[in-house]
Amino acid sequence: MKKECDFLKDYIWKNGFEKLSSNPFSVYEDMVYEGKISTRTARLILVSLMCGAHEKAREGKSVDVIVEYLQKECSLTRKMARNLAVMLGALFDEANTNEWSDAERRGFGAFCESIWTIEWSGRCDWHAKHNVSYPCYAKAVLEFEVADAGLLEKHLEKELKNNPFLTEDDVYMILMQQIKDGLDGDMQDFCDADDYYEPYFEEFVGEGTYESEKKWKSWGLDIVSFEGNGEVDFEPW
Repeated sequence: MKKECDFLKDYIWKNGFEKLSSNPFSVYEDMVYEGKISTRTARLILVSLMCGAHEKAREGKSVDVIVEYLQKECSLTRKMARNLAVMLGALFDEANTNEWSDAERRGFGAFCESIWTIEWSGRCDWHAKHNVSYPCYAKAVLEFEVADAGLLEKHLEKELKNNPFLTEDDVYMILMQQIKDGLDGDMQDFCDADDYYEPYFEEFVGEGTYESEKKWKSWGLDIVSFEGNGEVDFEPW
């Protein structure tokens, strides 16, 4: 079952260990549709994941112990159980385990050493007096760097626990989406602050992001630069 072992090893690199336990059916689907593994074999591996046999292998249990566990928990024949146990033992052998251990959070560490740029564009409605709404548009470019890796690691604790092998780009994509979502909310709050006076976007760049910038600092990020502009379209909806 070398093909299956190689697939699971690659799957762990891409998704981490947790998904094997938290969503084994997703692993099964990827085995069948992406890994081109036969449905029958994929079903057997699914059963082994659902009963936690992979966790026994990761703990360093022997093939014989895993065979007995699979037979007891899944009612498999001894031959089927042994094939799965040998495959899981190979998956979590010393070489793979050491390789994973050495690579944990390496991408996160590399991310913390660079300056990153995010381009954002937003749209919302200014709800003016007399129940009239005007569309507003804004855009900004911001650069940030990691000022406190410990704070950022705490902020991303869930993501890093689920997959300690996140790459630099993975971490960037997660933070980019969080920052963009925050700016979207900031923009709406800024535009809704006063229904008599139109939003003045030079203030938004300087003041409207204050709450989000405080939040980013609490994540361990330092904003190197933030530049943007916006406008109100005075053709009401």
